[in-house]
Amino acid sequence: MLKKLKRNKIFLILIAIIIFYSNINAQYEKDINKDAPPLSKQYYRISSFESILTWSVASLNSEPYISELLIDPNDNLHIAYYDNTINSPVYMFGKDGNFKREILDKNRELGSLISIASNSDNIHISYLKNNKIWYANNNSGAFNNYAMDLRNNSKIIDLKLVVSTFNSPILFFINSKGVLSVSRFYRDNFFSDLVYTNKIIEKVYPVAENDGYAVYMKEYSTGNLFYASRKTNTAFRFFDNNPILNNVNQYTVEHEAHNRFNIIYNIKDNIKEIRYKKFYDGTFIDGIISAEDQNIISFDSTLDYASQPVVLYTKEDGNKYIYIDGQIIDLSILGKSVGEVRISAARYPEFYIAYYNTLFKELRISKLNISDIEK
Repeated sequence: MLKKLKRNKIFLILIAIIIFYSNINAQYEKDINKDAPPLSKQYYRISSFESILTWSVASLNSEPYISELLIDPNDNLHIAYYDNTINSPVYMFGKDGNFKREILDKNRELGSLISIASNSDNIHISYLKNNKIWYANNNSGAFNNYAMDLRNNSKIIDLKLVVSTFNSPILFFINSKGVLSVSRFYRDNFFSDLVYTNKIIEKVYPVAENDGYAVYMKEYSTGNLFYASRKTNTAFRFFDNNPILNNVNQYTVEHEAHNRFNIIYNIKDNIKEIRYKKFYDGTFIDGIISAEDQNIISFDSTLDYASQPVVLYTKEDGNKYIYIDGQIIDLSILGKSVGEVRISAARYPEFYIAYYNTLFKELRISKLNISDIEK
């Protein structure tokens, strides 16, 4: 009799736990699928900007992994982040405060390294979960997830995703041994395209090109930055067989064409400074974006409407700044940040930025209007 009562008690406790977590999940599903309400929509005048619109899009325990920020032809922004509250990747899209969010993976586990890419019709997202690479697309109207079986159990330290000109998703990833691997996704399967072992690689920045792709990859020990490309059915070719930069710490790339690109970077010996290296039609041009009095902890870049670099960066004190049209503008009114920042150009004259606000513990989106600094 006592055993039966104990079994019944345990059974009831298990049912209660299941119901409790089901209710939490159902409530979060309900909340996350609603439009994110605007946190603030006020008129500011700061430095050269006259107005900034800001929206909260997620409440998070700490700074999240944030993907690239994409803007489509209809001015909708697309971004993905790894939600550390529910331990799941989330895709968000919309504009002007009307943002919708979608959980990509119902199996809640710790994850990181999230990347987003698109073609004319669909969104493609890759992320790391339990040291397994996952890829998701909405080709069928809803997101489907696919896991990549890795050949060894090495830790993945970098993961990027691009979509080729033939609408083929290509994943670039580096393991803890510094091996760069490239895989294509085709008809629900992954196919190895390249395994590069000649150098120990730490970071990779890939871009799609006509009939192939290019990569800007940083060597672990030296910080040397190499530029290489691969066309269909051809060998992996390096630009001039030499590094195009040395001693690099962080970097981003604005790639316009095979012989036209901008690299925004800082070096290990001086992380208070952001530099650029431009290659246009056979000529390199070097310069300085910003020299600060504090370490620069993160930055991202895009191109303006004259194909000139625009750089968003965060200093060690958490304040953000933007370099645009030869000016540096203080964005400290947006609050302090940690972690990654993202910027992308929308329809002229607007830019969107994404960042994590440390005071309110929120992922935020702000829209800047550059016509204010052209007056």
